[in-house]
Amino acid sequence: MRNSNTNNWRSTALVAGAILTAGVVTTTSTTDVHADNSQNNAQVSNDQVTYDQVRATADQQLAQLQSANDSKEAQQATANEQSNAADLAQTNAQIDQLKASHAALEQEQAGAIAQAQASTAASIEAQTSAANAEYQQQINTQQQNEATQRAANDQQYAQAVNQAAENQQAVADINAQYQKALSDAANTQTSQAQAAANNYNSAVAKENDTYQGKLSAQQATNAENIKNAEASLASATANANKPYEVATTNDVAVTGRVAKPQTDVKVPAYVTKYGIHLEVRGYNGAIPVSDYTYPEFANTYYGEYPDSAVITNKAAESTPHDISEMPLDFQPGLLSYDAKNDHSEKVSADGLTADQVQVLRALALSWENGFRNNVFQNYREFYNVVNKNDGFVNVAPVDLVSTDFTDNIANQVVANRTKYNIDNNSHTVISSGMPAEATYTSVINDATKNLKKNLTSEFNGKTVYTDVNENLTTMQAGTPTLLNYAINLYNSMQGMYYGELVNPTHIGGHAVNLLCAGVRTVGIGFQKLTDEMTAKNGSGVSDRKNPSYAVTFDHVGFNIDYDANLTKEVQNRNVWGTSTVDAQLNTIKTAQYHVNKVPGTKTVTPTATDVQKATASEQQKLADVKAQAQQSLDALASAHQASLNKLAQQYNDAKAQVKANYDVAVTKAASVRDAVLKATGVVDLQAYKAQLDSAYQNLVKADQVAAQKLAADRDAKIANIKKVENVKLDAKINELVPSVDPQIKQLQDQHQAVIAHGDAVLAELKAENKAAYNKLAEQFNVQLAAIQRRENAKRANKVRLANNTVVLPSAVKVANDGNTDTVAIPTASNLLQAETTGRVQTVSAPSIVKTATQTPIAVTPVVTTVNHAAENTVKSNESSVPVVTQTTAVNGTQTSVASTADNKATKADNSEKSVVKAGTVAKKQTPAKKSESSQKVDQSSMSIVALAATALLGTLGITYSSKKRHN
Repeated sequence: MRNSNTNNWRSTALVAGAILTAGVVTTTSTTDVHADNSQNNAQVSNDQVTYDQVRATADQQLAQLQSANDSKEAQQATANEQSNAADLAQTNAQIDQLKASHAALEQEQAGAIAQAQASTAASIEAQTSAANAEYQQQINTQQQNEATQRAANDQQYAQAVNQAAENQQAVADINAQYQKALSDAANTQTSQAQAAANNYNSAVAKENDTYQGKLSAQQATNAENIKNAEASLASATANANKPYEVATTNDVAVTGRVAKPQTDVKVPAYVTKYGIHLEVRGYNGAIPVSDYTYPEFANTYYGEYPDSAVITNKAAESTPHDISEMPLDFQPGLLSYDAKNDHSEKVSADGLTADQVQVLRALALSWENGFRNNVFQNYREFYNVVNKNDGFVNVAPVDLVSTDFTDNIANQVVANRTKYNIDNNSHTVISSGMPAEATYTSVINDATKNLKKNLTSEFNGKTVYTDVNENLTTMQAGTPTLLNYAINLYNSMQGMYYGELVNPTHIGGHAVNLLCAGVRTVGIGFQKLTDEMTAKNGSGVSDRKNPSYAVTFDHVGFNIDYDANLTKEVQNRNVWGTSTVDAQLNTIKTAQYHVNKVPGTKTVTPTATDVQKATASEQQKLADVKAQAQQSLDALASAHQASLNKLAQQYNDAKAQVKANYDVAVTKAASVRDAVLKATGVVDLQAYKAQLDSAYQNLVKADQVAAQKLAADRDAKIANIKKVENVKLDAKINELVPSVDPQIKQLQDQHQAVIAHGDAVLAELKAENKAAYNKLAEQFNVQLAAIQRRENAKRANKVRLANNTVVLPSAVKVANDGNTDTVAIPTASNLLQAETTGRVQTVSAPSIVKTATQTPIAVTPVVTTVNHAAENTVKSNESSVPVVTQTTAVNGTQTSVASTADNKATKADNSEKSVVKAGTVAKKQTPAKKSESSQKVDQSSMSIVALAATALLGTLGITYSSKKRHN
């Protein structure tokens, strides 16, 4: 926020006001775009010295105690190690002695052990031989049974062969009768098959003759139908090829007039002499054009003058005549205004209507997006400097949106500003004279709390940063039209954004706020200024007949863990509301480019495609006739084929019956033959032999299965014999030479008990040492806390900073908000942690005592204004200084969701040309400056809140400059 005739940042004052209101200094950080603040250090109190001495003593005694504890614990550990080593040596010696005694006894009993082993081997051999003999006897029995069965089978088959020889003649007679029956059946089959074939051939010939007659008649009918259809198609084709007249429309592109920003602007000498004063950190006065990396940005500053009043070479192509001619992009350069050629809507004395506000919101949104995209595409170094720590270097920003969601935010901000009478030189913050719940951050936090909560839950384990900032400017118009307001806002935003891009190391706060890639939405509010506000010196309003507005740009967004991909995914979600400016933007876009339809006629010569379409019906009729013709032929053929199939089925049935008759005769002959053979006792030798062989093979298979089980039983018996005998042998050897393993195990367990005892002693010592250390640390903590309370009590009433003495009438307790660090001696559990501590200061409404040598603080200069509309010349003895619209910004800060920092940038249009005599500047409510030795302070000329904030900030290590600097 800039005052009317000086480029003076107020962000530090805003921060001080916030601290006075909160009453608590915390360790959270606030980005301050101010540079060049002179710093004063507070005096150190006696309590602080005492505190530091006690703290040093505590550190020394605790370190000594810790060292002593460490020494005792190390000695105990060493003693444990020595005791364990000695016991281990003794245990190993005893174990070695037991093993040696055991080995000697084994040597002494070697003969008895060998005798026992030999006896065991002999017993196993004898029992194994007996088991094998039993198994072999069982196998021999199986083999004898198989031989007996084979001999019996051979004898039975020989008897059957002898019997067959005796019946050979009877069998021959029976077979001869059987063969005659087969021959008779075959002759009958042949006669019946020939009769069936003759009947079939006769029926097929008759069917073929009938079909041929029907086919000829149908073909003649089809030919006549096709001929008629072809003639009809030929007539339709001739008609379709005739040319004809048709009505037409032609597309004519219409490009509307769009004003082009002017970069080569020229201004009067007094403006050039005054120079460029913008809110860019590091510049105390005018900014030389040579400092700009891109000189075309320097001229955008002159957009701060209402209606581009200082431009002497206004270009016609840069002068829009209606809202539809306003550019939607945002290239560097200024627009001019011509009241005589203004065809836009009028704005009533009551101010902008709701529809007119939406038009201006649509334009301002488009311009902010145009600035972001143009800087990213063509001036990337500025974009990357702003976003170097946010994960968006060389990553394109997502376009801002203006929705019902942001309109509600903007409207609430305007309502709060109006309620608390906040002028166009003040942000929507506490220090401007409004309660915390009415600030723009409070409005935004309330609107986004659910979204913020959901994102924090969704991205658990990651940090969710809230990007929030506010830019502020003034909009006015000499002519009460919508176009005049729009041009004024466009030019003002040129200076507020492009004018602040001096070089990558010097970027103004407004530009920083807008280039922050984490923001996704912008609530654009239009606060109508009261007469009291516009009448203030420094308001920047030149024409008070028409309504003037403070325009707020409240930007909102979230940055997910400085991860551009995650952040853009959230930005592209459907959680930001519904756009409320699409219709307005589309209306302007349509005016700037659209297509008209022009009616006419033309003669059309039908194309092949046209003819094809026109004759499609006749072509379809011809196709249908041909299809019907083919269908009729297909129907005849189908019926004919069905008749042939029926005759073939009848023929096949007849042949099947003939075959069935033959099969019955053959079966009967075989049955008669078998019955006679059976009566004579004839046996089928081959079948009989097969039967005997099968019975023998079944016996062999059963014996093989039994033999496998016998072998398994024998093997299991032998294994059990060996197991039993070896158990007996082991018992005998153990009786001769007892085992020493139980004694060795006992010695090892005793050694482990010694180790466990040493560990327990060391653990008990460590616990005692830790308790002693913590007790001493707690004693020092109590003592330090008492000193801290005494120091706070002394500071509650008076604070001295260099030449300033701040008198605080009464102490007001402030609850710890969770962000205040406390001081404590580290305990044994966090001994290696280093804590940096801050002290809580409680303040109340302060009064200031200022020494005679101090330069007044927070003084707002006022200049004499001259109406150049009525007087176009400057007196020769005066140095003219231009009146400018001035812009202030605080760089946008990113904070986690837990604490959101206010990011503020303010701009107040100063549209009245001002002239100040050389060497003289009138100060608002401030007496003329005298020599430093005799200067006195007029308390009524100062802001009590600003002075108290200055003193308090100095006490806390935060500096506030009493100089008026351009940053």
